[in-house]
Amino acid sequence: MQSEMKPRMTQVKEIRSPEDILPALSNIVKRVPQRGFNEGLGLKAGERVYMVTDNSIDPILTEALVEAIREARGVVDRVDLEGYHDLTDPIDIVDTIGGHNWFPDWVWEGAKQADVFLRMAFMKFPHVPNLPIPMRSRSPRILEWEIPPDILLSSCMTFPLDVWDAIDRKTWETYQGARRVEITDNDGTNLTFDLTEKDWEPEADIFKPGHLFIPFPQDCKLHGVIAFRSLTFGGPIPLTKLHIEDRRVVEVEGGGTFGDRLRESFKQYQNATYEKLPGPGCNWVSTFAFCTNPKYRRSPIYPQVQSSARVHAWCLGHRRSGIIHASVGSALETPKHKLIRHFELMSPTIVADDKVVIREGHLTSLDDPEVRRIAQKHGDPDEILLEDWIPNPETAI
Repeated sequence: MQSEMKPRMTQVKEIRSPEDILPALSNIVKRVPQRGFNEGLGLKAGERVYMVTDNSIDPILTEALVEAIREARGVVDRVDLEGYHDLTDPIDIVDTIGGHNWFPDWVWEGAKQADVFLRMAFMKFPHVPNLPIPMRSRSPRILEWEIPPDILLSSCMTFPLDVWDAIDRKTWETYQGARRVEITDNDGTNLTFDLTEKDWEPEADIFKPGHLFIPFPQDCKLHGVIAFRSLTFGGPIPLTKLHIEDRRVVEVEGGGTFGDRLRESFKQYQNATYEKLPGPGCNWVSTFAFCTNPKYRRSPIYPQVQSSARVHAWCLGHRRSGIIHASVGSALETPKHKLIRHFELMSPTIVADDKVVIREGHLTSLDDPEVRRIAQKHGDPDEILLEDWIPNPETAI
C-alpha cells in the first residue's frame, strides 16, 4: 500500500549517553556485512581496530564504539584529528573533505598495521583517487562510518535482509533492460534518454544491492534538465538547475554559492581528465542511482554540528528508497583530489518503458504483492514497508 507522500519525520530519540547506543553498536561490531549498506566490522577476538575520528564527532559515539569493540574482545587504537572543525557551508564541505585525501601520511601507515580501519573522520574513499589503501582491501578491512548516533536506533539498521533483497529484485525486474527512461520531478527535472542492450552491460556494475544504478547511453545522447536542492555529502542548497546536452552541463541556473562554484570549476578544469568519463572537463553528469531501504532518513542534529558530523547527519538521507542520487564531475584536480559533486532528487518519478519505477519519491516495488508477502513474515507489512521520512521537497529535510 503506497504511503501518503506528505512531508513527515518519525519520532527521533535524543541520545544522552553511550549506554543508549551500546547495544546497537555491539551488533554492528560483531556482525559480518551481508550486502551493501549492511554495516559491520565482523570483529574477531584479538583483532585490532584503527579508529580515525576528528573533533566534530560526538564523543558519546566514539566512547560507545570503543566500549563495544572491547566487549567483543578487540583492541582499539583511536586517533583524533583536528580535521576541518568549522565547516558548515555545503559546497565547502564537499570540496574540502569529500573527494580529497587530507589524512596525514602517518595515519595511513598506522592503518596498515590494523585488522580493521574504521574511518569516522569524513573522506569518501570511493571518490578519492590513489588511496594508500585500496577501498576493497582485506587487510585491513575498511568500514567507512557515516552513522550519527540517533540513526543507530532507527529500523534502517536492522531492516530484514530478505525483504531488502526482495525489494531490490522486484525493482531490478521493473527497469532492467529498458530501452527508454524518463526522469521528471516538480522542481523542473526533465530527462528522456534511450538505452541499448550494450548500455546495460555488465550487470554487476549496475545492480549493487541497496544502491541500484541507471546506466548512461554510451553514445552520450543525454539531454534535458536536472533540478535539485541538496548536496548529498554537504547539505541543502538553493534550487539548482543543470541544463544538459550530450551528457555535459552547458548551463547552471540558480544554485547560489554552489552554482557560482560550479560555473567557476567548469571553466577552470575544462581540460582535466578522468579515465571513466568520455572526455575532458568536470561538467559531465557522472552518476545516476537510487536506493531501496524505506527506513533511512536524515538526522535532526544537522543544524547543530559541523564538518564530518554534519556530513553524517545529512548524507544517510540519500539511502532512503525513492530518492535519486546523482553526481556531476569526477575530473582529477590533483593526484589526491577528485572534483566531484553529488546531489539528490528528493521526489522524482522514473518511468522505464512505460513501467513506473519511482512515483514522486515512492519506490513502487514497496507495493509489490511478493515483497509484501515476505515482509509479513516479520510483522505488519504496512509498517515494515512504510517510509519513515518523507522530505519536504522545497527544503530537502
